[in-house]
Amino acid sequence: MENKRTTLTTEQILAATRTFKDVPIGTLKELVNCASKRVLPGGVALFRPGEPYKKEIYILLDGTVVMHRPTGRQDTVLPGDLIGLANYLDKNDYTTKTIATNQSVILAIHEDRFKALEEEHPELFNVLNRVIAAKLRERSPDRSISTGVLAHPVTRVMHTPVISCTPETSLREAFDIMKARKIGSIVVTDDKDLLRGVLTYAGLAEAVMLRNADPGNRVIDIAFETPRVIDPETALWEAEEIMRRHSVEYLIVLDDQIPVGIVSQTDILRILISRPSTLTNRFREADTIKELAKLMPQLVDAAIDIQETNHRPSSAVRLLSEYHLIAQRRVVELTLRWMETKDLGKAPVGFTVLIMGSGGRLEMLLNPDQDNGIIIDDTPISEKKEVKEWFDHFCNRLNLNLDLVGYPLCPGAIMARNPLYNKTLSKWKQQISHIVNQPTEKAARWSNVVFDFDTLYGDDALTTELRRHALAEIKNKPRLLKMMSDHDAEGKPAIGFFNQLVTMKDEQGEYIDIKRNGLRIIADAARIFALQNGIAAQNTTDRLNALMRVGKLSTDFKDSVQEAFEELLDLLLTHQIKQAKANNELNKLINPERLSPQSRSTLRMAMRAVKRFQEQLQDDYATDIF
Repeated sequence: MENKRTTLTTEQILAATRTFKDVPIGTLKELVNCASKRVLPGGVALFRPGEPYKKEIYILLDGTVVMHRPTGRQDTVLPGDLIGLANYLDKNDYTTKTIATNQSVILAIHEDRFKALEEEHPELFNVLNRVIAAKLRERSPDRSISTGVLAHPVTRVMHTPVISCTPETSLREAFDIMKARKIGSIVVTDDKDLLRGVLTYAGLAEAVMLRNADPGNRVIDIAFETPRVIDPETALWEAEEIMRRHSVEYLIVLDDQIPVGIVSQTDILRILISRPSTLTNRFREADTIKELAKLMPQLVDAAIDIQETNHRPSSAVRLLSEYHLIAQRRVVELTLRWMETKDLGKAPVGFTVLIMGSGGRLEMLLNPDQDNGIIIDDTPISEKKEVKEWFDHFCNRLNLNLDLVGYPLCPGAIMARNPLYNKTLSKWKQQISHIVNQPTEKAARWSNVVFDFDTLYGDDALTTELRRHALAEIKNKPRLLKMMSDHDAEGKPAIGFFNQLVTMKDEQGEYIDIKRNGLRIIADAARIFALQNGIAAQNTTDRLNALMRVGKLSTDFKDSVQEAFEELLDLLLTHQIKQAKANNELNKLINPERLSPQSRSTLRMAMRAVKRFQEQLQDDYATDIF
């Protein structure tokens, strides 16, 4: 019998590649129908440095193509890989020499048609997001950590011995073990102590609430999860990156296939925050406002250390924010003490000092101003004149002291001394209810700062209750979110019609406002989506991860936005550290001409990811039904 050779179609070839493996075959057929197939002889260049952009994007089908980077690095293109993606995104002339080393077959697709397909098919949209995230990771500076606490192996923080159960353990028994041990997960092992899986509180809750599991069901049948594993020598920064990339909260440490420990995101954050710091101790021990103010310039050295010993810029900025919070809490304590020395006494009722904006998100850099408020507990005496006078006096002094220490007064007067941000819990709730039900453009601008709030000092229960009320009010009332989205649209990513970097000009040169035209847009969109989905997280990275978990953002889309966020944070933190070391006034303005060609290319790619995120937000609120 004659053997028949099976010939794969072009779409079947694409479906077998790493780039297009998750794209439906029907979508790939449309892609192929829009493309022209070309043969590139060995030794022939697809394009060379300096050649004008051809308004096409390419996909390798067969053969070998090598890209010669300006840095001297050579990258081999694999079948299914996109060629000329940066040019498709940026509309720039080519900067690489791209040559076929043997006869190769490529698909060429006009940019307009590819853009239309990307808009019509979310799976293609996600293909580009995945590639953008990979490109940003590839082009970003090496962020591996060789010194500091994160360079230590995971054995330093892992929980050991491992608390385990067998696959036959019932859900009730597993729950009782976790409750008794006060742990959030339990390892599942067989009779040879080999790893079979992991059970978490989240897995238990899902089994019971969503799959109607019975407490007597076996773990292996109902709530079994395959864990991510690492070896004992894995550095903490690598473990942190694995958890971030795979969106998991726990890693199992294996030694010769036997579980010897478990590491969580909380474990890593705890060791970072609790790391001995002379500066934070001196902040806490400062006895006067003047003494505290003298310590503030040392934040520059702390920022340098934090940046050098943290793998992710977002983690570095979170830790830098913790330094700021420690300093600001000490200001609150010193202000309370001052009230007593002036015979004004202690606070007559409970309260919490709120920190808002970048402080509430734990995203403060080296020169944050003040964004704060105060919630006064509702009691029978809260509205008495003398109580209000005490808090007015306290808040006026607090804002003054923060300014003296080095946190300038907020230009928009979002401060505790402003009656708008100094009121009882019930009045805070009334204010939020009013703006949600009768939103205005001013209320939208207000919301894009104030809704990033957290406890700086005092009774966290008041903060929690206010956040619960805000989320409940916003649910099913999208008009305010629509206006917040419109306010966000007033800021544009620093990328123009032809995807060139857009700068602002003054007598000193051309600049990009990295915060206004990049970081703030990501933070705004993450905030609005989080409020829309009832997510209580404040930090932008935490919000992006939560949005992925609830299905609002795909993993690829979240990764592309997160990598852009990391790149912009890294640029801005590095910029401010250089300014501070040179005793220059700190700002958020980057001159792209002072960046290397690779850094400019990465910045363009990051801004393109920002633009895609903003477009997603605008698409969500594009209708007039609100």
